[in-house]
Amino acid sequence: MSDDKTGWDLYWGQEANQNYWLKPDKAVIELAGRLDRSEVKDVLDLGCGVGRHALYLAAAGFNVIAVDSSPEALNVLRRQITASNTKIKIIEGDYMQNLFPGKSFDFVLSYKVLYHGYRETLKEAIKLIHRWLRPGGRLFFTCATRKDVKYGSGEQVAPHTYRPVNSIHPGDIHYFADEVDISDFLSGFGDISITVDEHYWDNEGARQFSSYWQIEAVK
Repeated sequence: MSDDKTGWDLYWGQEANQNYWLKPDKAVIELAGRLDRSEVKDVLDLGCGVGRHALYLAAAGFNVIAVDSSPEALNVLRRQITASNTKIKIIEGDYMQNLFPGKSFDFVLSYKVLYHGYRETLKEAIKLIHRWLRPGGRLFFTCATRKDVKYGSGEQVAPHTYRPVNSIHPGDIHYFADEVDISDFLSGFGDISITVDEHYWDNEGARQFSSYWQIEAVK
């Protein structure tokens, strides 16, 4: 993990990279608007990066904890918290660490995070999240499909697992899930909603196709 962490610090240390990730995603905005504020109070943004979703959710009135393994990303978030006079608890940590007691959260968000690793780590991370959620708690996460342009790019290190050379952070490990995987990962959840977000985006002048599962599930 240490090499990846150093790489992500270099990535987040460039202001142009920060700016790309400052606007909250429309799917998160829509979901936040559907949450019952009388029941959903404590929120975890797991793998928060520079904190676009943590800031949005805190401004919406939720109690937010933001976790990321990159000190540089968290420093950017701290500056934004100060500038916006927002209250967010920040923890430096990895999504595979058991950082919280059971039944700590009503909602856990992990946007474009959990697939950075192997199939086994993704599955174990979701087990940890299930433990952290209270009964009736909600999980929203995304992971790359096998239609995404990064699938098959770079070195294959395990089945459906690559070090893409066309990622925003080239060489980090990606697992590309299918419907069977998702069903397995969410065996402890119910009320599951699965959609696919697909679009083209500009990766330093190269037009790339993006395909990601957007998954919502209830404990």
